[in-house]
This record gives sequence, structure tokens and C-alpha cells, in this order.
Amino acid sequence: MANQIIIAVFMLCVFAWQAHAAVNCTAAGRFADPADTTCQNYTLCVYSSTTASFLAYNYVCPTTSVFSPTLSQCTASTNYVCNVTTTTTTTSVCTADGFIADSTSTDCSTYIQCVQINGTYTETTLTCPTNTFYNPTTTFCEADYNCTTTTTFSCSTAGRFADTTDTTCQNYFYCVLLSTGTFTQYNYTCPSTSLFNPTTAQCTSTYTCTN
Repeated sequence: MANQIIIAVFMLCVFAWQAHAAVNCTAAGRFADPADTTCQNYTLCVYSSTTASFLAYNYVCPTTSVFSPTLSQCTASTNYVCNVTTTTTTTSVCTADGFIADSTSTDCSTYIQCVQINGTYTETTLTCPTNTFYNPTTTFCEADYNCTTTTTFSCSTAGRFADTTDTTCQNYFYCVLLSTGTFTQYNYTCPSTSLFNPTTAQCTSTYTCTN
């Protein structure tokens, strides 16, 4: 009887921890808490066939380690540099949960993690380990990736536009009209499980690439 009480209390604690998950789970795996500046908190997303939905559980890495979003696991702080800057805006460049290239980075050393929380996207800027570069196609930091950030596309109106030179249909441009009447251009890549649909101007898993 005592064992049953202990198990019941444990299960209640688990569900209470799950109910306050920091990440909105849309896929199975471990994901960094975008609001954690210590890089130690992460969420484990588990698919439940009973409810046909994902369950979320919050965890904290041991004090001597940090959570690496690239490895999806806790690792020594010497293996991953915690350099997190989190911003939440109403004009988010994120269109889906996942990782995209950082358009402000000229050397592909940083990238952005997009997490939807309560209907609003949180953008977290992450830094690749030393001597590695963010590959928007694989969404990993790679030592042999050739960083190219130049493009011939030029914004003439506000919105998101497909990169017609991209044969994978994952790259797109985001044009923002400034108060000065000029445009600022951002280059982004859809998460690896989706493609950019030029008709809806969004990343989606149902679009068929025709490039």
C-alpha cells in the first residue's frame, strides 16, 4: 500500500512538471528551453499513441554541464558555449518550430531556434562551437560547411519570398519595410522537415518542390 502511495505521488509530480513545459512539443526529442540563459534546462518531448499527441517533460542538466541543442543532450561546458539571446516580437521571422539561419550573421557562426509558446514564437540566438558553421540544409553546425551569405535578390515590397535559386525549396527572403521607406532583407531557411510555399509564404510540410 505504501509503495502504491509513493508511485501515485510520483506520477502527480511528473504530470505537474509536464503541465508547465517550456517548449510546445511538435516532434519527439529533447529541445532547449529558449527562456533559459544558463543553457541547462531542456524539454523531453515524447509521443503518446494513446492520445495521439506529444507529452512534454522538463529537465535540468547537472550543474557541471549544459544542454547542447546540436547534440540534443547534456554535455560539458567546454564542449558547448552558452551564448543565448532571447527575443519575443510580434513580427517574428519564425514560421514554424525548428532551427533557421541567422540573417545577421556574416560568417554562419550563429543560428536561430524557433519555439512557439502560447501562440507566439520565441527566437533564441545560438552560437555554433568554435570552428564550425551553421548549415541551413542539415540544421547542424558543421566544420566542413562552406558559408555563403550573398544573394542577388533585392526587396521591392514587404513580405516573405521564395529563393528561386534554391533547388531544395527551403530558403526564402523576408523583407521588412522601415520607417525610412527602405527595406531590410533577411535570409532564412525552413526547418528540415518543411519547404517554403511561395503561394502561402510559409514553411509547410505539404508543399511539393518544383524548382
